[in-house]
Amino acid sequence: MIQHNQWAQLWQLDKSIAYLNHGSYGSVPVRVQEVQNAFQDRASANPNRWFRFEMPDLMIEARHIVAYWFGVAPEYFAFVPNASQGVITAVQALVDDSTAQKQQAHLIATSLGYGGVLHGMQHIAARSNATYSVADLVYPTDVGADVISSRIRALLPANNAPTIVVLDHITSETGVLLPVTDIIASLRATHPHIRFVIDAAHSAGMLEQPLPVGFDVWVGNLHKWLCAPRPAAALICGSNEVAALMNPLAPSWGFDEGFPSSFEWQGTSDYSAYLCVPAAITFQEQWSWADRNTRNCGVADGAAALLRASWGVENHLAGAIEAPWMRMIQLPTTTPLDKSQIDSLIERCGLELNAEVACMTVRGNSYVRISAHMYNEIDQYEELVGITRLLP
Repeated sequence: MIQHNQWAQLWQLDKSIAYLNHGSYGSVPVRVQEVQNAFQDRASANPNRWFRFEMPDLMIEARHIVAYWFGVAPEYFAFVPNASQGVITAVQALVDDSTAQKQQAHLIATSLGYGGVLHGMQHIAARSNATYSVADLVYPTDVGADVISSRIRALLPANNAPTIVVLDHITSETGVLLPVTDIIASLRATHPHIRFVIDAAHSAGMLEQPLPVGFDVWVGNLHKWLCAPRPAAALICGSNEVAALMNPLAPSWGFDEGFPSSFEWQGTSDYSAYLCVPAAITFQEQWSWADRNTRNCGVADGAAALLRASWGVENHLAGAIEAPWMRMIQLPTTTPLDKSQIDSLIERCGLELNAEVACMTVRGNSYVRISAHMYNEIDQYEELVGITRLLP
């Protein structure tokens, strides 16, 4: 039987399921959805007035509120649809600057990076005459600052050629919290001109300090742990110099005004998700970050222990630091599952166990990844115990 706590009614989730996969898609609270509906109704009632006179000022107001929440100047902040698009936008802008100076850019990612971002970086390199390298990191052992720094350093160009390194703050697939500040400091000690773009898809709302020290561009989703409507993310520049280089992938109105105005108006689109981020922040802050962190960590830890004990598997993490509100548990199978088997398992978990989760195979081992937010209880994860009968 699926148990729900007193906070579950604050979200729109189907109460007949155990929603254990906030990390993939998030969930929008009822109160925040009502705010979005009101904005969309205003746009529909008088589109001409909305787009010409109301929405632009509301966008500026929302940008200021959210930027101050992050602790940065509004002039360094722009809304983007999602973290992946924001990271690719930032990388392309930095590569374009190198091209304008008739220099070849060097792009470096890690093998723990998000697949969509890696594909985007490869494409940018191919069309921009840049080089592209991937530092190979083995999950879950190669996640310390020294190892990651040394693997990246081995790929750096011999001269001081423009270099752009993309680092995940929390790895999207495996949910490891990487020591990004330490990695940046280590590499900058020997290569001070490296530009660092941080893929922080999971940071906002989950980490007390989502912005690491020393970043050049930080991009994070606001529609995951902060619970804003989809799609909503933030692109934050770390300096005036970098902000001056940022351009959207599709230049439109406001382009000549530079960042962030160049990102603000991308034609007749639905901007309501961006406008709702202040409401999402207000919703989250009905609990202090400490209360949210203590509770969600406790649920995630308890659920992971429950599943490992039920399946007879060990904790495979070997000292890796997990994202506070996500856990990876190795599935009790001796043969790794391929993509079609993973897709089938996820679907059957939802249909037969009434439990929505993420599953993946990494380096020859298959895992289930669970998440915990305020609407979750440890009892809900008991629905996953029966996953063993779904394994091939």
